[in-house]
Order: sequence, then structure tokens, then C-alpha cells
Amino acid sequence: MNHTSSHAITARIAQRLAGEVGQQRFNMWFDRSARMNYHGDTQQLRVAVPNRVVADWIDRNFREQLTRAAADEIGEQVAISLYVEPGAFGAEFAATSQAAAAAMTAPKSDAIASTGNSKRSKHAPARTASQSFQSSSQSSKNSVPRSSAADDRQIRYSLDDFVVGPSNELAFSAAHQLVEHEHGAVNPLFIHGGVGLGKTHLLQGICQLFRERKPDARILYTTGEKFTNEYLASMANRTQEQFRQKIRRLDLLAIDDVHFLAGKEKTQQEFLHSFDEIDLGGARVVMASDNAPKQIKQFSAALVSRCIRGLVVEVRSPDTPTRIRIVKALAQRKGLTLLESVLAVLASRCQGSVREIEGTLAKLHALANLTDGRLQSPPTAPLFEQQEDATMPVGNTAPIGHALVNRLLSGEQSPVKKRINFERILEVVCDQLHVTKAQVLGSQRVKQIVLARSLVIFLTRQLTTMSYPEISSAINKNSHSTIIAADRRITEQLTDDTPLMTQGSMDTDMIPLSELVERIKQEILRG
Repeated sequence: MNHTSSHAITARIAQRLAGEVGQQRFNMWFDRSARMNYHGDTQQLRVAVPNRVVADWIDRNFREQLTRAAADEIGEQVAISLYVEPGAFGAEFAATSQAAAAAMTAPKSDAIASTGNSKRSKHAPARTASQSFQSSSQSSKNSVPRSSAADDRQIRYSLDDFVVGPSNELAFSAAHQLVEHEHGAVNPLFIHGGVGLGKTHLLQGICQLFRERKPDARILYTTGEKFTNEYLASMANRTQEQFRQKIRRLDLLAIDDVHFLAGKEKTQQEFLHSFDEIDLGGARVVMASDNAPKQIKQFSAALVSRCIRGLVVEVRSPDTPTRIRIVKALAQRKGLTLLESVLAVLASRCQGSVREIEGTLAKLHALANLTDGRLQSPPTAPLFEQQEDATMPVGNTAPIGHALVNRLLSGEQSPVKKRINFERILEVVCDQLHVTKAQVLGSQRVKQIVLARSLVIFLTRQLTTMSYPEISSAINKNSHSTIIAADRRITEQLTDDTPLMTQGSMDTDMIPLSELVERIKQEILRG
């Protein structure tokens, strides 16, 4: 089979696969994160990926669809071979691929075998005997107690109840990889994202799963602030050696809000020494922060280098379907049964962090209890509406309908809306896309700057009353025809929901344009 026909068949298989999994998921996991190539002489579809995290995710979630798409196109069964090949993906994947290439236990020519477990949960990785950890030797560690009861009490979350969606699925997969693969490519793991998007849940879930795998393991979950305070206290009390022994003999260190170390030179130096020591001993390190390592001001170059040596993944604001599932899961934990239509209303109302959803449900729970206790007879408009689209009831509790939710929402004072201006939009777009105001207001045609400029124009038209000529003047353009063209271009791209990889992103997946626009909008409105 010649190269041209092989390429054409590969393209048709890709087209069938996109129809199977949906265009957005195809763009996320195959368009930029995989290279497919059909070999007719061996009837084999080879799929190269940048690192083992992506390989395992595709193997678990898309192998069946890949096999079916290839078989439908060729007319007979086709072998699927997944390969980790960082060199095929260029500089944009260098940070996540470097550790993967170094830590792989199999050569590039060895395909990753399919597990063949059809009953496995969609998102939970298989837990085979070969992946389980064996008890480690205690000879050198008996002098250091495992994590204290106080530390264990801090662990409140599990990966089992983490709601997975497109905004966090790579981080979720990496969390499992860190625990399940003793020589995995994701160590250290650095998770970053906005407030209330699940970073702490992932870190504590990793700790809990690690404890299940290795009951005798020494695990410490702490925060950047607590680490700093304990280090300073050890200096004051001259107990630095005890502090170092506590950290450096761990099997797993999970440090939340690691950005708190920014600007604290001595604490960063101590953390780096501990980091190197436990890494040499084969321990795992997972960190979380509001920003990616390179965006944390006053982080030393050496610390940034350590953080990006493994895998850096972002958790973003959940899309609407994921928010609905989050509302449903949190409601069920509180014993609330909500109509499906009410779930959608609350998900639409709470577009910020998961904490906002939790707060709204707490108020709804209190109002439901208050109302149920005080009502002596059914009201004219039922507060609890029985409908077929309700979620599974908890006990004998009737599902909560729109009347009670409307009462809750009408009782909340609408926040005073600040007047949004061009400067605010420009500031947020520049911050989100990691460009400067001077670049956006200048004449450079670099892709990232053009995107930022177009988004400023689009959002100014959306959120202000400025006309095209006024926007043209604000953005230093002589003709407003270019402003109109930029506005229309973003509108068209939103229709296609074009996936983007923005500058500064350390992930191997891309963000859909609609999600990027929504995220910027929410940040502008938070003002």
C-alpha cells in the first residue's frame, strides 16, 4: 500500500472516530495529542502519543471506538497499537513529555497492551495486581512515625466521589497515575487552577488512595502556609533536623497552596532540599496552586524547574453538563432530592466555583427543613413538586421543585453590577492569555496576540455599549472595518467551538473557545 492511500485511509478512520466520540473530545485527545498512522501491510493502526498519561487515558476510554472505527473503514479487524513517542509532538509538549520519556520502562517499539476489561468504570483506571504496591521495607524508616491522626483527619475527600468532566479529566487521570504506577511519568504532579475547582479534592483523594494501596506508607498532606510556619518554628526552636527527618522520610508529600512559598527564599531552599531528598528515595510529590509554576511570581528558577519536571495539569471551570452532575452529587450527599430541571437551574445560577454550589445547596437544605417543619397544610403553589424527572429520592423525601428554589433565589439580593469598561476587559484578557496590554494595542500579528485582540473586541461588543468606531479608537486602529471582522471571526469560531491551546498552558489537551470565553467573562464580571 502506497503512502498516499495509507494517509487517506488514516484520515477516514479519524473522521469515523470523530463521529464516534464527538468532535470536541476528538479534538481534545486526538487532533493535537495523538498521531495516527494505518499500516496496510500489517493491518495495524499505530497511535503515537506524547506521554504515558495520554496513552493510558486513550487506552481506557477510546480503544473500543478506535477499533470499531478502523474495522468499519477497512472492512475487517485492525490491530491497535499505542506508543509513547514524545519527539513527535514538538516543543509545546516538552514539559509534560520530558519526564515521561525518562521514566518509561518499555522502549518505544513496545506497544502498550490493552487491558480488555469491559466492565471497568469509565473514569477509574483498572487496579491490577501488577499495579498494586508491595509493602516497602521498614528498616530505614522505623524511627519516623507514619502520619499522625491529626494529619489523617484532614483527609476528607476521595477520588471515588470526584465528578469528572472535560475540564478536569486529565488531572483526574494523572492523580490515579501518580498512585498506581510505581515508576510513573507524572512524578512530581503539579495541579493548578482557580479557587474551588477541585485541587484540594484531588490532592486529598491521592492521599487516601495511596493509603489504601500502602497502609504502612508515610503520607503528609499539608499546605504551603503550614509548611512555612513549621519550618520557621523549627528554626526558632533549633529543631530543624527533626523537621527535615519528618519531611524527607515520607513516601508521599502532598502540599496544597504551594504558591504561599513565593518570596520566602529560605523556605523555598529548604523545600528544594527536601524535594530532592525524597525524590531520590522514590517518594511521590504532588502540589497544587492557583497558578502554573511559571506564573507564580517570586518562585525561584530552581523551584520552577523541579515543578515542571514531571506533569503540570490545569483544572478549569466545569462546563454546564459537569456542573449539573456536581450539583446532583452534592445534593445527594446532603440528602436532597432535586428535579432534573431544578438541577439545571442551579447549575446555571452557580457558574463560579464548586464552593458556590455547596453554599447554595446548604441554604436550600436549610430552607427545605424550615418550610417542611412549619407548613401545616399544602400551599397553593406546591413547594415540593412530584414529577417524573426527579432524581432518585433519598428516603421518603419528596423531590424539591422550582417553587422552593425560586423562593431561595428571590430571597437573595442580586449583587450590584459594576459597570464594565474597556479597560477591565483588556486587563482580564491579557491576564488570561499571558500577553501584555502594549502587545494587544500594538500591531503585532503573532497568533496569541491576535486571539487576545479579537477577544477584547468581541467581549467589548458583548458586555459594553461601545460602538465599532469607539472600540477602534480604544484599540488604536484607524479603521473600524478590522474591528467588525475580528468580532465576526470570534462569533464564527464559537459556532464551531474551535479548540485552542493558549500560550503558557502546560496541559496536553486544549481548551474549547466557548470555555475560554466563558472563563474570561466570569472573571470580568467578578470584577
